[in-house]
Amino acid sequence: MTVIVALLTYNILLFLTLALPAGKMINNNINSLKNETSGFSWNIRLFWVIVAIIIVAGTREYYVGVDYSGYLEFYSYILNHGKFPSPWQDFEAGWKYLNFIFAKVGVPAGLFFGLVAGLIWFFFIKASYRFQFLLPLMFFFVITNGIFFWTLSGLRQSLAVVIFFYAIRFIIEKKPLQYAIYILVASLFHVSALIMLPVYFLRIVKFNRNLFFVLYILSIAFIGSDWFLTQITSLISLIGSRIDVFSRYIQYLETAKFAFNEERISSGLGVLLRIATTLFILYKSKTVLDKQPKLALYFVLFFLGDILTNIFFAVEIIGRITVYFNICFSIVVASSVYYSIKKYEKITAILLILAYFLMFNTYVYRMFIDQGVI
Repeated sequence: MTVIVALLTYNILLFLTLALPAGKMINNNINSLKNETSGFSWNIRLFWVIVAIIIVAGTREYYVGVDYSGYLEFYSYILNHGKFPSPWQDFEAGWKYLNFIFAKVGVPAGLFFGLVAGLIWFFFIKASYRFQFLLPLMFFFVITNGIFFWTLSGLRQSLAVVIFFYAIRFIIEKKPLQYAIYILVASLFHVSALIMLPVYFLRIVKFNRNLFFVLYILSIAFIGSDWFLTQITSLISLIGSRIDVFSRYIQYLETAKFAFNEERISSGLGVLLRIATTLFILYKSKTVLDKQPKLALYFVLFFLGDILTNIFFAVEIIGRITVYFNICFSIVVASSVYYSIKKYEKITAILLILAYFLMFNTYVYRMFIDQGVI
């Protein structure tokens, strides 16, 4: 795949995710703003979005996704030998047997990983909950922000994250049993999902714009700092020397940044764009929540995740947790743009859209150039 073909492929996918779901990027008439629906409904256009993602994910090159080659090797071994390769026995049961079942049936690797991507985005679409009209904007920001490419890499945790994203509806609806069941299912693919069980109780936390503004501004000072990295490295090294199960986590501290941050932020300008976007979301939160109070929990989760991401910017093991909160970025930024009514708000929203579009294409270009693709 050449760089030009890659740019065309991913931009066509981006266009399809904007054009096919029902909704608008920017509204020109305040009277046309939609309210939440009574539930979620599937349509043929959403089906074609998933098909497009399956095709792109299933036909990608092995280097599209940092961890993809390892997953491909695992699946191919089962496909060729009919059993698990022993060095990979520590995978969660859900992921292992999902691979095993499809490999035993003889499903080609490309089709299998395309279907996994389809499953991930099935849950993402369903996670729009009663705000299905926000899907075009949700897709735009989740793709241009780098989360899409992260899902092509961290397959196991990506699946766990979108299941959690979907399960947030049960927190809003005060259904703890259903929430717990989905989190347990998510943990079958990535055990880190179990940490999300107590998140159910965050439903009692009220979104306070002034408080989150102060906390977020303070957290910016920690971006790029290695203080927490040094302290946590020492702590986990100490624990790991006494308890073997913790020793495996020391490897997560060797990287300067979590892979998710590497893929969504490729330069200092990316950091500034993220800060500007967060401040815009914070500014718009009052308008959005006045119209859609059920979105309050998504705002709480997003800002908690963003604050923790700033504070623990260089600590990958914390990134394994904050990625669950950061998925809420898609719906809070989508609602903030959607409810931009005043002229200067629309101008700001359009500038953000253009900035993310340029960042997305820059990332795609660099990804293929770094692999020596011309």
